Amino acid sequence: MALTEDEAARLRDARPTGPAPQPATEPIRVQRRVSSRGQIAIAGQRIGVGIGHAGTTMTVEAADATFRITHAGQVVAEVARTTTKPIARFKVRKPQR
Repeated sequence: MALTEDEAARLRDARPTGPAPQPATEPIRVQRRVSSRGQIAIAGQRIGVGIGHAGTTMTVEAADATFRITHAGQVVAEVARTTTKPIARFKVRKPQR
């Protein structure tokens, strides 16, 4: 149900809407902490990066069809994306002891 011009004019603190948000042109970057078994989880997909990286924080670039995992500027892995779930967490938090 839309408001008429008279009803809209009587609304208190009403402001015109701005432009619609534009979709991102670059891939989404998120952080993940590697588990003690050498795996990360992103959008419901588990990715093995190697037990040698256990405990480190990786940067994951999520494109349409791939995940690119980097650490200190070097590409560790690039895997196909097998899930369509949205990414819910963007920053990693160090576990509390």
